[in-house]
Amino acid sequence: MEKKGDVMRVVFNNPRLHNAMDGHMLEEMVALCHELNRDTVTRFVVLTGEGRSFMAGVDLKSDAMSVGNDPASARLRQRLGQELVKGLRDLEQITVAAVNGACVGAGMAIAVACDLRVAADDSTWSLPNTSLGYFFSWACTPLLVSLVGPGNAKDIILTRRQLTCAEALDMNLTNMCVPSDALMSTADGVIDRMRAGGPIAMRLAKKLVNASSPAWFGDVSTVEPELIERLYAAGEPVEGGAAFLEKRPPAWDSKGS
Repeated sequence: MEKKGDVMRVVFNNPRLHNAMDGHMLEEMVALCHELNRDTVTRFVVLTGEGRSFMAGVDLKSDAMSVGNDPASARLRQRLGQELVKGLRDLEQITVAAVNGACVGAGMAIAVACDLRVAADDSTWSLPNTSLGYFFSWACTPLLVSLVGPGNAKDIILTRRQLTCAEALDMNLTNMCVPSDALMSTADGVIDRMRAGGPIAMRLAKKLVNASSPAWFGDVSTVEPELIERLYAAGEPVEGGAAFLEKRPPAWDSKGS
């Protein structure tokens, strides 16, 4: 984390695992949102990844999604993930995701929770969640639908295909697609342009847009933790995670019970 004037730059720094989020990083990000809620100097926050990736999902060996695959703990970790996404979404600062490389799962969650997304032309976007036995959670599905529409959201979530930056731009998943070596300078340029706006006017304008978004009209967060607990009780995330780590196809219960 680096602060310079009215800009904070947050860098996800776990390059060995392509910045995959573990439980500690999740807790750190929630704490950062709390810190920013008390920060009256910072006006803009840029989030990006160290090395070749923005964020390659969650670390399945960590406690980011559950503690020992326990269903009750999965419900509570879900609430923490929701706290992160809601915290980012509701910050008074303007947030810019500078997406480099792979933007997968939890990376997509953070990106769609930001106000703007600037992406490198070699970035890739995907949601492999259902192959791991769970859905796109942390209250992010409404945010995704509000950006790309229901049809594209189903395409991304259900087919799990990897999108190029150009495809993400066509779907409105990202606002810009720029050469990778110009990613951070472009993000800085966007902030310079926004800085010319009145601070109070900018803050209120963001809140008005948020309040006008369909993603704010309904709140799935009240039921999502219960749904995640049900998935863990059925064992699909356990089997999906094990299959991923063992590099084999998952053996699902064909009855879906």
